[in-house]
Amino acid sequence: MYQIFAPDYQVFMATSGPQALAFCKENPPDLILLDVVMPEMDGPTLLVELRKRQPDIKFIFVSGYPDDAFKNNIDPDAEFTFLPKPYSLAQLAAKVKEQLSR
Repeated sequence: MYQIFAPDYQVFMATSGPQALAFCKENPPDLILLDVVMPEMDGPTLLVELRKRQPDIKFIFVSGYPDDAFKNNIDPDAEFTFLPKPYSLAQLAAKVKEQLSR
């Protein structure tokens, strides 16, 4: 687990879905930024598992695939934001700010 301090945010990084799930169990985050495709557990599965514990958690999915390529793996009522790759730091910062202000 890595810990990164940004000017306005405290950021933690996991190297796999199960590691993120374990970390979030002890430290419920305000926002999760994750790729759709990850080692050991994909992003949609992690979304489902985390929402069981924290139903209002905010998510930003990032992917090189179009968002409709994975929407059929997610509950149609699930709320999340999608950021297509490649993206700039400014685009990422705007999505994070947007999600946290919801």
